[in-house]
Amino acid sequence: MLSTLLAMGNKGSKNTIEGGAKVIQVDYSNDTSVKHALTGVDVVISTVPIGAFDVQWKIAAAAKEVDVKLFVPSEFGGISEEASEGLLVWKANVQTQLQALGLPYTAFYTGAFADQIWVPYVSCYTSVFLFCRVNQRSKGS
Repeated sequence: MLSTLLAMGNKGSKNTIEGGAKVIQVDYSNDTSVKHALTGVDVVISTVPIGAFDVQWKIAAAAKEVDVKLFVPSEFGGISEEASEGLLVWKANVQTQLQALGLPYTAFYTGAFADQIWVPYVSCYTSVFLFCRVNQRSKGS
């Protein structure tokens, strides 16, 4: 049974979360701040982007120190287990680090995102957002 839903946000952030989650502001550069936020937490679900995997490692290390029971690393996308090239290597390294820590973890693989699947079939350019070229009719058609 879930007793309290917590969300950790950057220190100084004004973000709020609907649904009754308690937002705790954390200074991710301060190990004590991260440990304090995780004290008494049973499960950590990480949703950090690839650019913040160094922060995810700090969260995992702090979670181990305060006896978190399960860590769910940020794994959006394809299967990263035993990856040897590309961005998935970063995710595979996180799992290797979690194993070395001895912190129980579960990875959920969501598969490819629609903007990646459909690129070969439509004239789209992906970056941070999905941009699609709209076919325009020429005059007289």
